[in-house]
Amino acid sequence: MENLLVRAKLGDNFAVQLLLSKYKNLLRSASRQHHLLSIQEEAYEEAIISFYQAIKDFDESLGVPFTGFAKMRVYQGVHTLFRRYLRIWQNEVSLSSKIDRENDDEEFLDLLSSDDDIEENISCKLDLMKVIHQLPPQQYKVFVLVVFKGLKHQQVAKLLHISAQAVSKNYRKSLAFINKSLYGSGK
Repeated sequence: MENLLVRAKLGDNFAVQLLLSKYKNLLRSASRQHHLLSIQEEAYEEAIISFYQAIKDFDESLGVPFTGFAKMRVYQGVHTLFRRYLRIWQNEVSLSSKIDRENDDEEFLDLLSSDDDIEENISCKLDLMKVIHQLPPQQYKVFVLVVFKGLKHQQVAKLLHISAQAVSKNYRKSLAFINKSLYGSGK
């Protein structure tokens, strides 16, 4: 093993390939974590790059086994990649929700139109919009996408990179919050 590692450090491609095949389960495991499913290919590539860098940076004199060092580097590289994507996703959702909040208010008010007393109708609509805007951010996004946009829970899950169960839970919580805020805890 040490001989193979030394050869790989010196740039022997065959030795690098042998090490990659020996540690393929580590690379797969790191890239197949649940939160990486949507970027699994990129995560696997990052795992390989991080592993190669671990080969180059490994120092036997520190007394750390190569396996532990490589595992730490691979998981660290994949985690950094995920954090990079997470920032991108959060910026996209943030921008789209700012735009959507303006459009959603008008769309939702149209959904509630009726022939009742105009003053009472407007008051009810404004109360409802105030309550909706008090929802926590994740519940607000889910509620808007399900109610205003008419998306199914699976579609919302893919869009927000969460599970369908999480969508369902956030949707139920948002309905409960709206109901409690408008009608009190008794109903």
